[in-house]
Formats: sequence, structure tokens, C-alpha cells
Amino acid sequence: METVKLQKLCFYAFGWYARLTAEPLFGEKFYAMQYGPVVGELLSAHAKLKRIDQTAISVQRDVRGDDSAELDSYKSAVIDAVWLAYGRESSWDLVERTHDEQVWIDAWESRHEGALRGDLYQSALIEYFLDRPLEAGEKVMLPPAMVSRAPFAELSTIEKDAKVHASFVDSVRTFTFAR
Repeated sequence: METVKLQKLCFYAFGWYARLTAEPLFGEKFYAMQYGPVVGELLSAHAKLKRIDQTAISVQRDVRGDDSAELDSYKSAVIDAVWLAYGRESSWDLVERTHDEQVWIDAWESRHEGALRGDLYQSALIEYFLDRPLEAGEKVMLPPAMVSRAPFAELSTIEKDAKVHASFVDSVRTFTFAR
């Protein structure tokens, strides 16, 4: 697979998993670079390569001492959905797609003058994807979400309409604002 394509697929896998769980899919750091978002450690692993295969990835995992466990079925379902939705797109179509993502735009535009990359924080990615709707024609067949997001005004309405649930609403509000 072309390394550019792998990077963009990782971005969407991370993003859609974040939308469903409000959690990161993996711990590696993202950067906004000229051709879109990249995972820093993955970029180091395939430095100066245009294509990468499973063997090269395995070698890099061994070199880095990465003993990551197998993916659970939920993570696998998200990754499969991302592959089915975006896997047929070319690397450069995916670059263009990621260039339309506001989270990348913000990180790219906020980099220091002359810098080749900007920080693309996981927290920003998670917040962005939690609110990002599917675009027209974008068909990502994701598994059911593990979290739901409700605006503060909606929580207030629920609280007014159902006093019996006020303790639940307070708990949700506390959890939401504690994060």
C-alpha cells in the first residue's frame, strides 16, 4: 500500500473510532503536514518509502518493541468500515479529502512560520469527529456508537421535563465537564 494512503486511512480510523467512543484508537501523535494528517511514529517507520507492506510494518514493530495486543472486535469493525468506505480511493483523493477536514486545516494553519508540520492533537481530533457529520455520498458503515453527545441546552430541557431524572442529568453533566 502507498504510505500516503495508509496515513490517511489511519486518520479516518482514528477519527471515526473517536466519534463512536470519545476515546483515541491508539496513542501515537498526529501531525498536520503538507499532504494531510500523519501519524508521527508511522511516518518514521516508513521514512523515504512510497509503499509499505506487512513485512516492513512487522520489522518496525519488532525494532520498536511494539507488542500490541490483537484488536478487539469493535476496533476491527471500525477499521473494516473505514477500509470499505475509503479503501478504493487513491492516495491523492484521500489527501484532498483530508485537506477539507477543518481539524487538519486549523493545525496546518497554526504551525510556526516555515515549519513543515503542525501539531494535530488527539483531543482536537476527538472533539472534531464527535461533531462531524457524514458528508453527502460518504458511506461509512460504522458499528453502533458507544457514546452519545448531547448539547447543554438539550440536557437542560431533559432536566426540566423529567425531574425524576435530575440526578442522572447532573451525573452526565459532571462527567462531561470533568473531562
